[in-house]
This record gives sequence, C-alpha cells and structure tokens, in this order.
Amino acid sequence: MAKRLGVYVCECGTNIADKVDVDKVLAVVKTLKDVVVADRYKLLCSGDGQEYLKQSIIENGLTHVVVAACSPKQHETTFMNVCERAGLNPYLFQLVNIREQCAWVTPDGEAATDKAIRQIRAAISRVQYHTALEKKGMECNTDVLVIGGGIAGIKASQVLAAPDRKVYLVEKTASLGGKTRRFSKLFINMESGPALIAGEIERLQQNKNIEVLTESEAEQILGFLGNFEAKVVSKTEDKEAKEQNLNVGAVVLATGFDLFDAKGLPQYGYGTLDNVFTSLDFEEMNLADGPTQGKILLKNGQPPKSAAIIHCVGRAEKGYCSKVCCLYSFKFDRMLQSQLPGAKIAHFYSDLCIPGKANQKFYEDSRESGVEFVRSTVTEIAGGDKGLTVKYETESGDKGDLAVDMVILLPAMEPSSDARKFAQMLNIPQDDKGFLAEEHQLLSPVASAVEGVFVIGCARGPQSIAESIVQAEAAAGKILSALVPGRELELEVKTSQILESFCTGCKTCIEVCPYGAITFDEDRQISVVNEVLCHGCGNCAAACPSGAARLKHFTFPQIYQELEEVLR
Repeated sequence: MAKRLGVYVCECGTNIADKVDVDKVLAVVKTLKDVVVADRYKLLCSGDGQEYLKQSIIENGLTHVVVAACSPKQHETTFMNVCERAGLNPYLFQLVNIREQCAWVTPDGEAATDKAIRQIRAAISRVQYHTALEKKGMECNTDVLVIGGGIAGIKASQVLAAPDRKVYLVEKTASLGGKTRRFSKLFINMESGPALIAGEIERLQQNKNIEVLTESEAEQILGFLGNFEAKVVSKTEDKEAKEQNLNVGAVVLATGFDLFDAKGLPQYGYGTLDNVFTSLDFEEMNLADGPTQGKILLKNGQPPKSAAIIHCVGRAEKGYCSKVCCLYSFKFDRMLQSQLPGAKIAHFYSDLCIPGKANQKFYEDSRESGVEFVRSTVTEIAGGDKGLTVKYETESGDKGDLAVDMVILLPAMEPSSDARKFAQMLNIPQDDKGFLAEEHQLLSPVASAVEGVFVIGCARGPQSIAESIVQAEAAAGKILSALVPGRELELEVKTSQILESFCTGCKTCIEVCPYGAITFDEDRQISVVNEVLCHGCGNCAAACPSGAARLKHFTFPQIYQELEEVLR
C-alpha cells in the first residue's frame, strides 16, 4: 500500500510561531515524497485541535502522521490517542519537539526555522520505517503481600485491604507494631506509642480482608507486577515449620531498621559501664510494662539527678545523619523533666537536624526549659565511684568534663538485617548505605527498580513515623491505581527482542538489564526476553556486542534514517 503522510505544525499559541517561520516550514515539507497533507494549527493539543487532527487523518486516509509541537513527555500520548481514535495505529506516528528544542533555545529566528525543518524531515524519514505495534494486556492478581508488621506495614495493609483485594501481612516476630510499640512517647505531641499501635492493630484485626502471619518469613518471591508467587514459612517455636504459597500482584517491603550497636565504640562505655543506655533502652524504661515499670531509675534503683544525651553515636562510622534522633532527644527532655523535676540535662552534639517550624519550636522549648546544649565532640565516657564523667572537646579545641548520673546514647539508624536478603531475592539495588533503593528519590520515591515491588518506611532510609505513614499511603495508592479488579494490566509495547541467529550467548544483556527481564536458555545457548518484565529501557540493545538485542520502535534503520536527515 502506498504511503500517505500527514505533517502538522502546532503553533503552540505564540510559543513556536513567534520564533519559527511556520509558512516556510510547510513550504519545504509539502515538496517531500509521500506527504499528502501539511498544515498548521494554533493549539493542536486542545479539544478542537485534537478533533481537527482526527478528522484530517480519516478524510485523507493517512498511513503515517508527524506532529511538530512540544515535548513528547507532555503530549506524545495525547496525539497517539488521537491517532488511535482515527483508526490509525498509534505507533505509526512521530512527534517532533520544535518548541523546547528549537523555538525556546535558538535566539535567531532563521536558525530556529532551519533547525525545525531538519527535525521534521528527520521525523518524516523515520516514521516511514515504523511498524504497527500492538498493545498487550494480561490478567492480574490484585492481592498484596506486605512484609513487615511495623507502623508502615500496618498502615499500608489497612489502606489496601478491600472485599476484592486480600492483603497478607507477614511479620517475623511474634507480635505486630515494630519498634513503635517500644516508644513510650512520640514527638512532637508526646502521645503514647503503645496506645497508637494498639489502636492500629485493633483496626487491622477487625478487617477480614487482611490475613496476619506472625512468626513468619518470606523465603522466596518470584514473578512480576500482577503475578508474584511468594513462599512464606511460619516458624513458631512449639510447632513444625509451615509453608504457604501465596499468589499476589504486588509486594510492599516495610522491613524497618536496626540500631547501630554502640558496643562497637568502646569509648562510650555501653555494655561495660552502669547507667549508660541507648535511646531504645531509655524508651523501654519509660514503658509501664518495662524493666522499671515506667520509672527512670539507675542500676541501683535510685532516680538520676543529672543526665547527658550524646548525639550522633555511630554517625561517622555510618556516613550519614539519621534525621530523627535530634527530635526524639527533645522528647527525652520532657520525659526526664516530667518524672524528675529539677534534673540537670545536657546535650552533646556536633550538628542539630531540626526541619520545620513546629520542630524548631519543640527544640526551643527544650532550651528555654533550662536544658544545656554543648556543641562538641565527646571523646570518652568514664566511670567512677561517684558516677559517670563525660569528657568532651569543643569546636575551639577547649576540653571539658561533666559529671552525670546517667548517659543516654543516640545510635544511628542502619539498614535492617533483612535488607540484603530481600535485595538479592527481588533483584532490588541497595544504596551506598545498604538501605533498599527507591526507583527515583523525587519522581518515584516509594517504588523500587522492580515494577510491582514497593519500599516504604525505614526500609528505604531513616524516617519519622509520620513520614512512614505517608509513604505507606503513597505505595498503596500506586498499587490501587495499577491493579484494578476486573481490568487487565497493560504491558509495555516497545520491548526488546533478541535475534537467535545473532546471539553469541555472552550474557552481557542479562548483566545490564535492571528489571531481570532477560534469562539464558541453556538448551539453545541464547538469551531470551520476557516481554512481561521488559520496560523497553534499551540497555541490552546498547550493550549487545553482536547486535542481537534490539528495541522495538528504536531499531537501527529508524534511528539511522532520522540521523541522516538531521545531519544532511
């Protein structure tokens, strides 16, 4: 069938027309082979503009369409949908960006016009080598596996659970709540941590669409968005291990964090000196069912008259700030002052992390209550008959000692011991600190590099409880919009393919694929693409030394034709 091309230049109001001579562009385009329509429109993305484009495609019996307008990121999908409504395969279309790449960045009008002509000629040459690609759909499972029964995992489960969506909440310990249930008070409102968690757990248990699996661990997870299979093993002490195979459509990792082991820094005396506690020790001391029934006491059973709070324990070793330690240390001020009026409190810190107006006031209230803040480096905690001595050095090099009854260390938050296990199991990268990495810190902060796997809360780095809850809700929203009961999951169309006759079996493509979409067929000794997992990133096509790996819609002939016209 003879090709019939339509070329449409959008003026984008005045954004393009003020700099690019549209009449000159159209005059050149109309002379090109197979172009049967070349026209301009004031605002092609508008409702009227889309209707005009649709009717023009139908009336002229076009086989291929080129639109010269704005960024593909902004309106490529818009015009592809118009083509589809006009009965033209949307992949027989090419969008040329003459706004950002010509009009907005080329000061000289004549140069901008010449550049626009080159780019449109390139698109016309390229689009003739396009093939009609077909959309593919797949039935999906809408159930969800949430790993980690802390506050983030609990909130995600609550939002996700519905009559047509079951949630499996897997927790490796015997009870839900994570570390939050061990926090006697929560900053900045000083509400009860155990009470908060108890309420959330009660709501969770009342939801019949959530199945809680405590003393259980996910041992294997295979699959992709809409179709994961997980092997979960229950490991109760008094019973034999029980294995379950769960079919789900998405996985949420809410595996929390561990605290840096302060025993690894002997200068602080933790584990060797009485009355040196970590922040978590102090939290548990304040619990009604804690080791001292909620009373702040020294090892000899007496209340302390003074306390030193040491910030950033392990920060230098870990290489990052844990973000929330400063804020919960101000909470400790209030807890000490509430039980021990008149107790002297001193903070030793190098930097304070206090984002936000409310948090700033939280800090200022501590300072105004008489709490001392010493900017310094603690060199040693020494013990003696009369208690503990904090030895420190200020920024100016002055050295000092402070005698106290109690020392509270604020250790760094570090990746959970399970982080590496799940990174390897699901092929998720870890960041340079060992936390599970998000797909993009700003654009996709709760998704992982593996589609269908989400990372929330402290599994992705130090977070506050409020931030963890927001991330849980964000991940749930992503899943709810992607996995809709009764609706097929639309797959990527522009996937990679590997030509068997060209493949040498070097496995380079497998190494560079970030989605685990390529496997090696041992019988045929070639690499094979799983189109369900492929996102069309093109890494394999770029890295393949033999040219066997190719990306649909970005083939060598298409790119060659485009470049040839640009450089003509």
